[in-house]
Amino acid sequence: MPSPPSAHEHLPAGTRLVLLESPFQRPGTQVTVIWPEQRVRRVVLALPVEKDDGRKYGHSLAEIGRLPAHLRDGAVFAAPTFSESPWLVNHATRADCQQEDHLVRVVVPTVLALLGGQARPPVHLLGFSKGGFAALNLLTRHPGLFAVASVWDASLLSDRPPHPQLVDVAGSTARLDEYDVRQNLRRHAQVLHGARRIALGGIGTLEADWTAGRQLLEALGIPHDAYRDAPADHRWDTAWLAPALQHLLALEAGLLPDPSARQE
Repeated sequence: MPSPPSAHEHLPAGTRLVLLESPFQRPGTQVTVIWPEQRVRRVVLALPVEKDDGRKYGHSLAEIGRLPAHLRDGAVFAAPTFSESPWLVNHATRADCQQEDHLVRVVVPTVLALLGGQARPPVHLLGFSKGGFAALNLLTRHPGLFAVASVWDASLLSDRPPHPQLVDVAGSTARLDEYDVRQNLRRHAQVLHGARRIALGGIGTLEADWTAGRQLLEALGIPHDAYRDAPADHRWDTAWLAPALQHLLALEAGLLPDPSARQE
């Protein structure tokens, strides 16, 4: 069971709500964005774990707003919504449940368009549980679009049946195989053999997944950061978000040795 939502869920100053018209979801999706006071140096997508704007597991942006300023400076944080349980897969037959397309073809372009004439900064993925599953899948499937995936307590990295929600939003056995995160890490390992682009954090309720995930990344020779010194409840929580963002920034620095000096 998740812990109760944060008592204080006020969103930070500079928060924007953008209503989306997406051919890939039912009507009513949106993306909420925290905009920094400084020049934008990165975009971080906080991938949800609930459909619509659910808060059972807390509010991603409210928790991010409580983090120290040095972890937030220069970052646009964007939290998109989805009309079904957000595993970020494309359903085999339903046009209104194409979650991956919604993120890649609607959410990301919408957020980047808010930058106006500024050059495109790196776009990173941040998530836990099914959001961690989605982040790793997205990085393997779109390595040119996304730079870093920083995940905590990520789901389905150990050997167990797919979650019933994932079965529902995938729609077929073939589609489940297409989005098997472990198989995608194997299929796309070669493209991830360069700089470190994955941070795998624990410890939450899915310790077996963390262990299996680390073993798989090591076996595939995929450079990564693995840490399990961030105990927290299985929800949006600064206790794991702070180290997850610290690792994200460190990995970004490896890709962009001096991102603050980039002329965006």
